[in-house]
Amino acid sequence: MGLFIETSGRGPEVVLIHGWGMHGGIWSGFVPWLTDRFRVTRIDLPGHGHSPMLADWSLETVAGAVLEAVPRPAHWVGWSLGAMVALEAARMAPGAVASLTLLCGTPRFVAEPGWPGMEAVTLMRFADGFLSDYEDACRRFLALQAWGMPNERELLRGVRSQLSGRPPPERPALLAGLEVLRHADLRGVLRELPQPVQALLGRRDRLVPVELGDALARLKTGLVSHRIDDAPHVPFLTHGERTARLIHEFIASS
Repeated sequence: MGLFIETSGRGPEVVLIHGWGMHGGIWSGFVPWLTDRFRVTRIDLPGHGHSPMLADWSLETVAGAVLEAVPRPAHWVGWSLGAMVALEAARMAPGAVASLTLLCGTPRFVAEPGWPGMEAVTLMRFADGFLSDYEDACRRFLALQAWGMPNERELLRGVRSQLSGRPPPERPALLAGLEVLRHADLRGVLRELPQPVQALLGRRDRLVPVELGDALARLKTGLVSHRIDDAPHVPFLTHGERTARLIHEFIASS
C-alpha cells in the first residue's frame, strides 16, 4: 500500500512535506496560494494521517517512500521535519528534486556550539507532551502559533478542522521521527547539494531560531535566506501570501 497523496493545480510540480506529528491536511489553507501557478502534491508521511506505517521507519526509508509516490522532477518544500526528509531525498535522487525550500527547517535540529537550534532538553519536553496526550499537545502548539495573529480565532478553527479529518499519527512513527530530530545531521548533505536551496524562517519561531539563516548561508554557497516578520513556526498558515510569493519567486529564478 502506497503513501496517501493529494494533487491539485496545474503547472510545474511542487511537493509539500509536512512536519513531525502532523499530516498533509495541515497544508489545506495554504495550497490555494500555490495552485494558480503550480501542480501541488501533498503527502502523508508513513504512519501519519492516511499513510501506513513502515516496518523500518528511518530518514532514508521515508525519503525513499516519498520519492516513489510523488512526481519527478519537482520543487520540494519541506516544513520542519519535512525539510530533513526533503534533504535526504535530494541526496538520494538529485534528479528528482529540482529545488529545495527549507520552511522553518534545518539540517541539524538540535543546538550545538556554534549552531543555532533547539536545546535537546527542550525538544524532549516538547515531544513528551505529544507522546502523552497528542490531541491536547496539538491544541496547545497551534494556539501558541496563532497567538497574536489578527485572525487568531479563524485561523485556529480552520487548522483544527483540517487536522481532525485524519487519524492521529501512530506512536511508532512519532518515536522514530523524534529520533531523527534528535540525532540526524544533514549539514554535509546540504553543503554538497547541486540544487538551488532557499530557507524561509519565522522571526517568532521558537523551535527553529531565525538566527539559523546566517549559519545556513555560511554552510551552503548560494543559499537564499528570508526572514518573515512576525511569523511563528508555521508561516504558511499565518503568512500564507508572503510565504507563497517567496516560493514563487525562488522557483522562477531557479
